[in-house]
Amino acid sequence: MRKFAIIFTVFTMVLSGCGKINPYIAHVSELRQEIYQGTAEEINITATYGFCESPYINDGKTGNVIYGLTFVMHAFPDEVRRVLNFRKGDREYSAAFILDEITSEYKATVEIKADMGKEFSATLNTGDSTVPVLFKSIVPAKCISYDDALQVLEEKQSALLNSYIKDGVFQAEIYMRVFVKDGTPYWYIGIAAGNDRLKALLIDGVSGNLLAVRDII
Repeated sequence: MRKFAIIFTVFTMVLSGCGKINPYIAHVSELRQEIYQGTAEEINITATYGFCESPYINDGKTGNVIYGLTFVMHAFPDEVRRVLNFRKGDREYSAAFILDEITSEYKATVEIKADMGKEFSATLNTGDSTVPVLFKSIVPAKCISYDDALQVLEEKQSALLNSYIKDGVFQAEIYMRVFVKDGTPYWYIGIAAGNDRLKALLIDGVSGNLLAVRDII
């Protein structure tokens, strides 16, 4: 556990290219940092990039995390098998859309850890045809990064964060998701300590202002 936290922190330092590393980054067990949209066969497809603890355990601790892209097709007009393909670097990635019984959505998931940028190209294969799909980010370039959002949390909710420290150790896991409403980006942050209670916070993705703090049961 300690080894993973150190590796993850060093990796984040390389990405950010700057000095101070927020100590709470190692406690993020779920992150959605980018949202893309594309269209194929007049069907809208959403893709989200980030990572999630695997296997997920609500125990207030951050374990191994898996990076990946999750594609959601918002309509599925027939029973034709659809497979999404794209290339990143020197590797080809492929995933078939299958029905998620919980959400009733058709999803395809690709395990990948890479800088996907603000857009990337893919193809949707339906067996008889191959359709190009261009995925573009809907998150404005002016949106603050997830580590900046964590910095806002540390600066404006230090008392809250300190309340999760026991015997000098932060004993909670943090969930972070970016989303966009009416063109404005926001960061949702959840803090859980291994019970049924969740502290939820909302941060303006442009100004960095803390907009709301709620207890969710």
